[in-house]
Parts: sequence; structure tokens; C-alpha cells
Amino acid sequence: MEICAVGIADSKEAAMERSEDVYFSLGGMSFVYDKLKQEINIKKHGISFRVAARVFFDEDYIEALDEDNESGETRFDVIGDISVAGRLEEKTVIGNVEKFAGADKDILYVVYTERTRRNLDGKEEEVIRLISARMATDFERGLYYGKAY
Repeated sequence: MEICAVGIADSKEAAMERSEDVYFSLGGMSFVYDKLKQEINIKKHGISFRVAARVFFDEDYIEALDEDNESGETRFDVIGDISVAGRLEEKTVIGNVEKFAGADKDILYVVYTERTRRNLDGKEEEVIRLISARMATDFERGLYYGKAY
């Protein structure tokens, strides 16, 4: 985040003006993310949102309501395995996840919300808005493998 003479609030507004939503489909599901937020996420955690979307194809993923969220929107936390991506038609290797992921490090912690958007034909479509993604901590991996969320 840039700090300038006009203050942090103004730089947040300026960043929002520069940002844009990016829509994509994976395995028949629709996703959206903020382009600037993804750049920040890749720098901080090494995970792109296209890679993070893979957790939704893990049949054993764990999901919980994000009760610590202060944004006012309903958000969910997901812990899931991204290794199922090999079974998807698309190959989505974006970011530097390979540097972080390995045989025991394929478990991600993803925050998302659900949105509805209108397609070009006017029909409403459910979209998963990806907010944050990182490698799961040891504790979170334990929850995933123990299934005691």
C-alpha cells in the first residue's frame, strides 16, 4: 500500500480505480477476482486465484463461515487440496505456486464470497469471488486431514 501526502484512504481509493474484475471458468464453475488483489496475493503468498480455485474440486474440502470478517458481506473459509487439478481439463499454472507446493504442501486456505452476475444473454449466474489464498498452516492441514473444523 502506498502512503502519500493525502493519506491512506485516498491511496486505497486510487488503487480501487486502477483495479478491475477478472472472470474465468474452471471445471464448469464461474469465478471472479480483483486483478490488483491477485497481484498482491501472489507477491505475499505465491498463490494466484486461478490456482486457488482448484480447492473447490476437492471433494473433501472443509468450509466454514468466516465469523471474523469485518467487511459486512458473508464470507467463507475453505481448506482444500489443489492436487486434484490434474483431473481438470484446463491447466492453470499461474503465479509461483510451484515454489511453495509439494507433495505435502498442496493444501490451501482460501477466503471467498458468493455473488450473482448477469451474463450477456441476461441470465443470472452464480459466481465465486475469490478474496484471499495462501498455503494452509500446519494447524489448518491438521484440521483438513482430521476433518475436525
